[in-house]
Amino acid sequence: MLDQPITGFLDGARRVLVAGCGGGYDVLGAVSIACALRARGAEVHLASLSFTYLNGLDRARQDREHPNLYAVGADAAVETAYCPEAWLAHFLDTRWGAGHVVHCFDKTGVRPLAAAYRALAVRLELDAIVLVDGGIDALLRGDERSIGTPSEDLASLAAVAATDVPRKVLACVGLGAELRDGIGHADALERIAAHTARGTFLGAASVLRGTRGGDLYADAVAHVFAHQQDQKRSHVHAVVDAATRGEFGDRGPHVWLSPLLNVCWFFDAAAVADEHVFLAELAATGTIWEVAARVEAARKRIVVQPHHAIPI
Repeated sequence: MLDQPITGFLDGARRVLVAGCGGGYDVLGAVSIACALRARGAEVHLASLSFTYLNGLDRARQDREHPNLYAVGADAAVETAYCPEAWLAHFLDTRWGAGHVVHCFDKTGVRPLAAAYRALAVRLELDAIVLVDGGIDALLRGDERSIGTPSEDLASLAAVAATDVPRKVLACVGLGAELRDGIGHADALERIAAHTARGTFLGAASVLRGTRGGDLYADAVAHVFAHQQDQKRSHVHAVVDAATRGEFGDRGPHVWLSPLLNVCWFFDAAAVADEHVFLAELAATGTIWEVAARVEAARKRIVVQPHHAIPI
């Protein structure tokens, strides 16, 4: 019971990229995972599909071969500009020593995003990639009544699926954080059950205060939020952080706090990609707008499943 499948799945992975898949603050969900991997002796790198205007961010270092890829360190962190990745690098410098960068991807289509992921995989000699979704919508098949805000999640999932790395994991934290997007618990739990039956659900672990990873996560959220006071902050990680403190119940429109929020669910990312209804149709996209257009077209074509109420 204490030995979850994710442990064996990542055995032997010495160089791991942990990447926020849905944009912006998703990379905060990487912190507790990175802490656990480092404790196992892995060399951990961080990445993020960014919502920042990276080409206009001072000291963000653009890659010569892949112009949609930037290295963002603590020296790029300024409170007057939106960039949670820079402030995360700043935080990690204070805890783990100077020199941390978050490899940031511009919002693009799958084709350039996959090329940037492949370049990082070669340069960093990666054994594994862990994609981290803030919320649960990256797990969905695509034919549910609501699929949240899918473009960035699906671009990242498709890009990583096309990357030649031996182990690929999807980690989702924040089940219940996307009520305002209409995502039902039943749809997420049905997907978890399907992957359980297939053997591609790799287990779950709670992000808890009083543990090394949980405390580091809470401190990272506090640090990044404190330095982005005048910028957009993350609804998902605000409610996940509240759940780590044991808060529960109704906190206003579309906010219901529960211990499900701070559970991190792990899946074989290749299996998640394989089961998606229209993910393969996104492979040739060059821009995020193409991704959004193809998602919209696919949703009009497929049969959308009805909403299911469940007795909890």
